[in-house]
Amino acid sequence: MVPFHLSAHFLIFDHLNLESLKAVSLTCHRLEEMFADYSARRFVLSTRKKSNRKEDLPPLRNVLETMEEAVILLQRTKRAYRRFHLDVRCHPKPGSLDDVQAAHDKLLATRLIQQLVVLKLDLGYELHKIAVKLSGVVTKMESLQELYIGHEATDNPYPFSQLTLVNRSLQKLLLRNVWPGRIDCPKMGSLNVSVLEIDLGSIIGKQYVQHGGQEPYWKLKQLTELVMQTLSKHRSLSLLVRTNSTYGSQFYRQLTQLTILQVHPLLVTDETLQAIGETCVQLERLSLSYLRMINPASFHHLSNLTNLRHLAIKDSNKMLSFTGFRMPLLERLELGDATQIDWPSLAQFASIECLLIRCDSSQLNGLCDLFADRMRRLHTLWLKCYSYSDRPRYRELAAALPKLPALETLVLEASVYSNCFIFLKTIEPMLRLTRLIICSFPSRRHDIGQQVATLLPNVPNIEIRDLHDMYEIRKSLKFVTMD
Repeated sequence: MVPFHLSAHFLIFDHLNLESLKAVSLTCHRLEEMFADYSARRFVLSTRKKSNRKEDLPPLRNVLETMEEAVILLQRTKRAYRRFHLDVRCHPKPGSLDDVQAAHDKLLATRLIQQLVVLKLDLGYELHKIAVKLSGVVTKMESLQELYIGHEATDNPYPFSQLTLVNRSLQKLLLRNVWPGRIDCPKMGSLNVSVLEIDLGSIIGKQYVQHGGQEPYWKLKQLTELVMQTLSKHRSLSLLVRTNSTYGSQFYRQLTQLTILQVHPLLVTDETLQAIGETCVQLERLSLSYLRMINPASFHHLSNLTNLRHLAIKDSNKMLSFTGFRMPLLERLELGDATQIDWPSLAQFASIECLLIRCDSSQLNGLCDLFADRMRRLHTLWLKCYSYSDRPRYRELAAALPKLPALETLVLEASVYSNCFIFLKTIEPMLRLTRLIICSFPSRRHDIGQQVATLLPNVPNIEIRDLHDMYEIRKSLKFVTMD
C-alpha cells in the first residue's frame, strides 16, 4: 500500500521520466488511478502540432481531423484533465469557416471543459464568430483559473466586442489581438494583453472619465499585475504616441493594488508618470519602454515607489536623475538605451544586484566612479557597448570592473566581436567572475572563444552568442525583454 502522504503529493511521479511513468501506470489499478490524476494535473491536453508557426500552419482538413479526434477523446476519457490547449490556426478556404466553428462548438460542449483549470485557445482568421458561444462557456467554468485567448493578426481587436468574460474563479487572463467587450472576473489579479497599434490604456481609461470612476465594461481595479503591449508592424515611435493622455492617466489612477506593471512599447508622458507615482505606490516591479517627457522633473514622481525591487526603462528623451529617490529594496535596474543618466545619483542604491546599462563614451567617467565607490552587491552586469571610438575611456571602464567585489556574471553586447576582444584585453583578473557572455551580430561573428578563454583563464563559463539569442539570455538572467 502506498503511503498516503506520497499519493497525496505525487512525490514518486515527480522524479520519474515518461517511460517510467508509463510502466508505473501498468503496475496495478491503484497506481493507474494515481497516475491518471497526476497526469491531469501536470500535463496539458493539446491539439497543437510541433510546428505551428504562421508559415507552417496546417491545412484546414488536418485541423478538422484533429478537432474531431479531440472531441472523441474528451467524451471517452476517464482522466479529469485540468489543462487544455486548443489550437485551430490554419489556412482557411472560402466558405470553410462554418466547419471550423461547428467543430469548435462540439469541443466547448464536452463535459471536461467545465472542469478545466487552464484553457488556452489559439484562434485562426475570422474565428471571432465563436465569441458569443465562448462567453457562455467561460461563465460556467467554475474551476477556471487561467485563460488565454490568441487570435491571428488583425488591424484591431474589435471583432471581439461581443465577447464577454464573466467568471468568478478566473485569476489570470492573457489576450493577444483580442479585447473583449466586457470583463467581470472579481478574483482576476493578473492581466496580460497585447494588441496591434492600439493604445488600450486610453481606451480603458475612457470608461472611468465618462462614468465617474465606475467600471461598466472592464472591471480591473483589483489587478495586482498588468502587462500591456502594443504590437506595431512598423516599429515607428510616431505610431506609439498616446491618443489621449488624460484617458491613459485616469486608467493608472484606478490601479491602486498593482505590484507589477509593464507597459511596452507605448510612449509614457508626464501625466502618466505622475499617475503611476501618485497611485501605484505598492509597485515592486515597473517596466516602461519610452519616456517622452516635457518636464524632466516628471521622472521624480517615481520616487514615491519605495517598494520597488525591479525598475526597467528602455529609453528616455530627458536626463534621468535619481536624486532624492528612496528605494531601499531596489535590486534590479535596467536603463536600456537611455544614455542621459546622472550617474552620481545612482550611488545611493547600494542594494542593486543586477544592472543593465548602455555604455556611452561621454559618460564613462561617471560610470567608472560609480563602480569604484558603490555597487558592492552587484553580481550581474550587462553592458551594451556599441561604440569603441574612444578606446582610452573604455580601458578605464575595464580597469573599474575588478573593483566590483561580488561580480559573477558579465554580459558584453556589441556590434562587433573583435571590439569586445579588444576591451577584454585590458581587463584585470576578476576572481569571482564565473560566467562571461559576449553577444554580437552573427554576420560578423568570429571564432574568438579560445582567445577569450586565454585572456580570462579563471572564468569557467564563456559563451559567444548571437544578438538573436538576446531574448533567451535576458529571460534566463531575469531581465525584462523589451526589444
